[in-house]
Amino acid sequence: MDSKTIFATLVVVCALLLRTDAWWLVGKNGNNHQCPSRGGANPYYFGTTNLWCMHKGKRGPPSRGIWELKHRFIYYQGYYIEFLGNSKAYIATHRQASNRCSGGRENSPAGYSQLGVDCIKGCARNYRCHFGHYGLLSNNCHKFANRISAVLCTSGRSCPS
Repeated sequence: MDSKTIFATLVVVCALLLRTDAWWLVGKNGNNHQCPSRGGANPYYFGTTNLWCMHKGKRGPPSRGIWELKHRFIYYQGYYIEFLGNSKAYIATHRQASNRCSGGRENSPAGYSQLGVDCIKGCARNYRCHFGHYGLLSNNCHKFANRISAVLCTSGRSCPS
């Protein structure tokens, strides 16, 4: 490879890294030290759904994906809060595609919050207005979950506007 090709490859890799959340810097379970402690607050969880399965129609025979691609959501007070590729928030008491796709919430709470579930539902519904349409690298379900987590973790009892 010549030096121009190597340089161009490095620029592309750096650009992609800057557009992701760099999960390897904060570990698999992230940084939850900023959240309120348990006392009087409700736990919330991160979770995932098998991304390859979500785009299938009918359930097929058991198989295993060759990539570790996941769809990320937040679970809070009995609700799954998700951001889908069609730029819409999905809020329900069951995961999107839960009837045919493996997945679930993490075992340990990501943090605790004193916000009401109606506040978080409103934040999810208004997410696109504040952050724009879905983008595979720039505004995806992982960014959504992290931003909802930040609201849950840092807003205290007052719902952000």
